[in-house]
Amino acid sequence: MSPQEIVEAFIAAWNRGDAPAAFAMMADDVVWHNIPMEPAVGLAGVQALMAQFPPIEGTEWITHHIAASGNVVLTERTDRFLVAGRWRAIRVSGTFEINADGKVAKWRDYFDMAEFQREFA
Repeated sequence: MSPQEIVEAFIAAWNRGDAPAAFAMMADDVVWHNIPMEPAVGLAGVQALMAQFPPIEGTEWITHHIAASGNVVLTERTDRFLVAGRWRAIRVSGTFEINADGKVAKWRDYFDMAEFQREFA
């Protein structure tokens, strides 16, 4: 698969609620950085950070634009999460770096913290 196809499959795994499949697509030493928060390092670190979020009943990441150059894939998305019976949405620009093994090695999402706090308050 191309880097873009890997990212599309990664997003599809989240959208169908298949966290084990999404985690399997990440490198063991993955770095997930939600800018402006602190990064999570390693697969265990990513899983620990995700465990701090409220229980998610559904996920829908809508990709508006996607572009790839070499092993780097850029996305412009609206990420929607069903939490406590209400959909919450944040606008996100994401950067994914795919390693030689075809795994997500670096994942950076850029978003407005005020929008995030308003949606998840």
